[in-house]
Amino acid sequence: MRRVAELAVLAVWTLTGTLSPPVAGDGGTMRVVEPAGPFVVGVFSTPEPLRVAPADLSVLVLERANGRPVLDAAVTLELRPPDGSKDAPQRLEATHAQATNKLLYAATFRPTVAGEWTLHVTVERGTEAADVGCPLPVARDRAGLAAIWPYLAIPPVVVALYALRAWLSGRRRQGVRASVRSASSRSATPMSTG
Repeated sequence: MRRVAELAVLAVWTLTGTLSPPVAGDGGTMRVVEPAGPFVVGVFSTPEPLRVAPADLSVLVLERANGRPVLDAAVTLELRPPDGSKDAPQRLEATHAQATNKLLYAATFRPTVAGEWTLHVTVERGTEAADVGCPLPVARDRAGLAAIWPYLAIPPVVVALYALRAWLSGRRRQGVRASVRSASSRSATPMSTG
């Protein structure tokens, strides 16, 4: 039964990673997949790496016995900041409404400091409950030009490639003109028969 649940998590993870729009989250980096109580819980995050900027956290909950998705659970995410931080823990409710893929529960996480956050996921359905935890490393936010330099580099590269093409085309035309001139000058010179 555990194998069925793991394969179901892998199938849903693969589909969410390939079918979801990249900015919508719903998939991304698998942080943990773990049997917990009557469930198998998978946690995913986007973007990679997590930065001090809004991030999507998605949770997949499956029945441990048969691998079917659980769609009627209450999923709570508690995020504790890195040790030494004065920030308060964040408590988020993950819902289907926030997810593009309705098999997942999703919430937007807004880390305030870089470092290793601790994620604690609680899943409750009726009298059944499960807890799963994992670390969430958060990098500093890329600031200013460092964040957009690839986009700024595209126009100069395109212009340079166009200029190279124009220069090569001009050289080719000059070579054709020179060969035409030499061919016409050879045909214009009288042949001596003597």
